[in-house]
Amino acid sequence: MNDGLPTGRHNAITDVPGVRVGHATLWKGDGPLRPGEGPVRTGVTVVRPHGGNLFREKVRAAVHTINGFGKACGFEEVRELGVIEAPIALTSTLNVGLVADGLVQYAVRESPEI
Repeated sequence: MNDGLPTGRHNAITDVPGVRVGHATLWKGDGPLRPGEGPVRTGVTVVRPHGGNLFREKVRAAVHTINGFGKACGFEEVRELGVIEAPIALTSTLNVGLVADGLVQYAVRESPEI
């Protein structure tokens, strides 16, 4: 895709100064699915728009729903306030709740005044 804008050195989101990206993958077990046991194939990618405290240094943001099938958390806050105050996390639909819980724990640890 070329929208006419220049690309960074790696043509990646991490070319943007201050943006940090992390990823974790869970890959456990083999064979047929045994509910509650495995195998497990899932992960999460987290994007931090800057290295500071997002709760204290909010970032302007917008959201768009493409098909409405997947689950999202935090869209209404962004629509109403136009900012984000926590890292952006991408995961599978069934893990949205777990990832949201993790982001809340992170936010409270980083900003006890919440």
